[in-house]
Amino acid sequence: MKLEEKNLIVKRSYKEVYKCEEGIVKVFAKEHPKSDVLNEALNTARVEEAGLDIPSVKEVTQIDGKWALVIEYKDGKTMEEMMKVDPTNLEKYMNDFVDLQLSVTSKKAPLLNKMKDKFARQINGLKSWMRRQDMTDDTTGSMPKHDKICHGDFNPSNVIVGKNGKMTVIDWLM
Repeated sequence: MKLEEKNLIVKRSYKEVYKCEEGIVKVFAKEHPKSDVLNEALNTARVEEAGLDIPSVKEVTQIDGKWALVIEYKDGKTMEEMMKVDPTNLEKYMNDFVDLQLSVTSKKAPLLNKMKDKFARQINGLKSWMRRQDMTDDTTGSMPKHDKICHGDFNPSNVIVGKNGKMTVIDWLM
């Protein structure tokens, strides 16, 4: 697998994403937990099994001692790019974006990690700070219990629009 700087799509503090012959390759920082990488692969598989047409995980591997995911490549532009290039159609893009969100949340994945549980863990990590600020942590108590799919970072930069107008949601972290 040849990863070249010219094929770098995005660079974050914890990952680099490349396009190569095999597809999209996410290479995570050495200190990024193995469990997080495997969890992302599992979550992606569960979302795909729920019936959403998303880029599938092709491989979980190591590159230069770093964990990596090889994911199917979907050709197109991000909805964010389209909004910037064609702001006169922003209302149409937003309507399409909302319709896509409704489609995503109409699907169920009972074995997928629950966002409510994730939020509860994050809030519990803040409890000592919250006590010092005299705040309560009943945030997740009123959240509904269900097994519908929630992306967790649903925004126009995570939607690829193909030449035929078909929209694909990417980057399923949950």
